[in-house]
Amino acid sequence: MASKTQPTGMGAGTGVGAGTGAGSSWIVVVSAGVAAGLQVWKLPPAVPFLRQDLSLTLVQAGTLLGIIQLAGMLGGLAISLLAELIGERRCLSGGLVLLFLGSAGGGFAWSAGSLLASRAVEGAGFILVVVTGPGLIRRSTPPGRLTTAMGFWGAYQGISTFAGLITGAFVLQVVPWRVWWWAMAVLVLVPLPWVLARVPRDELAYVSRDGLAYVPWDVPGRVSFDELAYVARDVPGRVPHDIPVGVPRDVPVGDPGDVPTARVPRENAGGVRGAASALARIGRTVRAPAPWAAGLVFACYTLPWMAVVGFLPTIYRDGGMAGVWPGVLSAVVGAANAIGSITTAALMKRGLPARALLVPPFALMAATSLPAFAVDWQTLPAGTTWQFLCVVAFSLTGGAIPATLLRMIGELTPTGGSAPATMGLIQQLFNTGSFVGPALAAWLATRTGGWHSTWWMTCACAAVGVALSRCLRTRVTAPVVATATVAAPAPVGDGTTTLTADGTTDSDAPQA
Repeated sequence: MASKTQPTGMGAGTGVGAGTGAGSSWIVVVSAGVAAGLQVWKLPPAVPFLRQDLSLTLVQAGTLLGIIQLAGMLGGLAISLLAELIGERRCLSGGLVLLFLGSAGGGFAWSAGSLLASRAVEGAGFILVVVTGPGLIRRSTPPGRLTTAMGFWGAYQGISTFAGLITGAFVLQVVPWRVWWWAMAVLVLVPLPWVLARVPRDELAYVSRDGLAYVPWDVPGRVSFDELAYVARDVPGRVPHDIPVGVPRDVPVGDPGDVPTARVPRENAGGVRGAASALARIGRTVRAPAPWAAGLVFACYTLPWMAVVGFLPTIYRDGGMAGVWPGVLSAVVGAANAIGSITTAALMKRGLPARALLVPPFALMAATSLPAFAVDWQTLPAGTTWQFLCVVAFSLTGGAIPATLLRMIGELTPTGGSAPATMGLIQQLFNTGSFVGPALAAWLATRTGGWHSTWWMTCACAAVGVALSRCLRTRVTAPVVATATVAAPAPVGDGTTTLTADGTTDSDAPQA
């Protein structure tokens, strides 16, 4: 059988969308995630002003904090189908536009109901960005940088928390909350030109037909798809055999001249057949237990974290702290979460197993939140400082959880499934926790007369998270091999052995 072996270094630095800055496009995607996250975290420093201006109750304020997650609760899988059909870059760009419209409209809100409606529009834009962001990063980031890129994506919430809280603490001292809303609307559009200029177009990344992914003829470098990678030859739609079935993701395929391929127009991926194929992949994903378990683990993290950090400025103000300090201290807590995510990515890059980075953070979140809220720090010397350090440790250790789970998306996706659907399902459960957390914390504080009962919620979620993490099973994937063999067309049964996405081999050779 004639074959050609191409070294890993071939096409290095060319990647998908070479020449358009695709190697660093993950930075643009993370920037879009931060801009989207800022729309969540512009609210906490504004809560006192909103309660005064719109006569909000504490529970209504908690609902406002969580309502942006409602679209993610209801539409994560629907967004994954949309991404399969029209492309992830289009979804992300549309999400930024919806965030702009929601924030701009919110500045004109005259009641709690109208502000809730504008936050729901922001929620739709937010879920479009956060569901498609990891897929855009995975398909356009060189393998050596993927763990780092996903670590920064896992940190987008912490970065936006820091930026939103600390900026809001100062800005809201001098301008009304409505001006703050309009300024954030303008800010969310800043990444959009860079997304359009630097992130590879959806047509250049992949097009799918009947469940197969094809490489356009003019895209050199890596094959990096959510599905198994194939290269069609001569006639679009023919069963491809230029790359053996099951070559793992991120395998270099060299220059386009080395592998004759054919362009498959994107419109061939649409229509009834394209939608049916996408739905089949999503169905396989939804039936798999791993994405559900991972999503519940994520929810066990985000429910207490969103509740604690979201209400932290209010907690400090209720404790007598005034001025900008509630926002500044809360921003530091958010920054600690980002540091935890980025540090975790560095540990995984050094070979630390991902599963080892789930249980300890949950245990530490429980251990730090218990004294943070169960102890009456106001009666102790330097009590506020000690409570602040406990909350910083709570956020820092929790940052390991999103970085770990996001890096595992590829392994959590079942064979023949859809990575966008995996992310969509996880995001639905993640957003459920983000929505329920603030409302639950506000309800507990209202019923018990203070924030001292918050540890009930944080410790319960940590216990469930530990139990689910120990049950989490991922699909075994093979490491990217040093070389990729591109086989010439050969008849069935010629003795070719190929590597499947599950890390096993599939051989046509006669058995002894």
